[in-house]
Amino acid sequence: MENVDCALCGDVESHVVLTTTDRLCGAGEAADGEPGSGSPRPARFTLVRCRSCGLVYLDPRPTADEIGSYYPDDYTVPHAGESLLTRLEAAYRARQQREVVDWLAALGPARGRLLEVGCGAGELLTALRDDSWQACGVEPSARSAAVARDVHSLEVQTCGFEEADLDEGSHDAVVFASVLEHLPDPVDALRRARRLLAPGGLLAVLFLPLFDSPQARLFGRRWLDLDAPRHLYHFEQATFARAVEETGLRVVATRAYSRRHSASLWTASSLPGLQKQRLHVVQRRRPAAAAAGKAAYLTVTTAFRPLARLEALAGLEAQRSYFLKAD
Repeated sequence: MENVDCALCGDVESHVVLTTTDRLCGAGEAADGEPGSGSPRPARFTLVRCRSCGLVYLDPRPTADEIGSYYPDDYTVPHAGESLLTRLEAAYRARQQREVVDWLAALGPARGRLLEVGCGAGELLTALRDDSWQACGVEPSARSAAVARDVHSLEVQTCGFEEADLDEGSHDAVVFASVLEHLPDPVDALRRARRLLAPGGLLAVLFLPLFDSPQARLFGRRWLDLDAPRHLYHFEQATFARAVEETGLRVVATRAYSRRHSASLWTASSLPGLQKQRLHVVQRRRPAAAAAGKAAYLTVTTAFRPLARLEALAGLEAQRSYFLKAD
């Protein structure tokens, strides 16, 4: 574990906001659900708020060498299988990808070279390539990157964004989809993404969790999007606006997290045992329990759909997508 300063303003002074646990991998448990080895895992993680700028972040946090062990194998590779939940998840992802394709078609420049940072197994990148983008990606997980290359025939570098070999000014669009909060220095990542953009290029920060949303405040330490220790930073509207300004970018459009998809956030925050990725971890050891959990997940998520629609219509969504251009 390591201590860090504020990535937004550099201040070293902070105060504790809350403590929480790792809902996917408990203390002493490896990401694949088997007992861990070596140093014991922390039982709790602490979120702090910078006393100067207000940015919320994990401190202390896993080091670069440790963080990979907190990601289950199927965190960025879709879960295999033919169950009803698996089929519904695939349909959910396809609709979400279609939304992103439509957003970029409406807001972006003419189709050109597009980079996705943290592209996982390449599902979204494939959808964008099918919409005539020259798609390439960067993905630190060797397993996920291999799927993107071998299954989807995508151009993907296996490394962190900060290590990727990329030419400045060569991309018409750069996409972070549920990724910025995972990066060790999201502000520096925005700066680098800006440098990669060609004139008139578009930077998309998709599905960014908002720590000042009503949902986050309601659930507190139980909120799904804390996702400790994988989510290293927690932006609010004001701190993200400052990050955008500090990096020489400006917001040209925003989009609400779809009312069709946010019901699952309510389910997992209300009943932490019904988190989809946690059910996949349970599946490996207790298939019967996982099957019962998946049935309960579908039932509860269906019940939450009206509330999710109201949340989105009121502009109170817990995640928001931002579209940025260089000043």
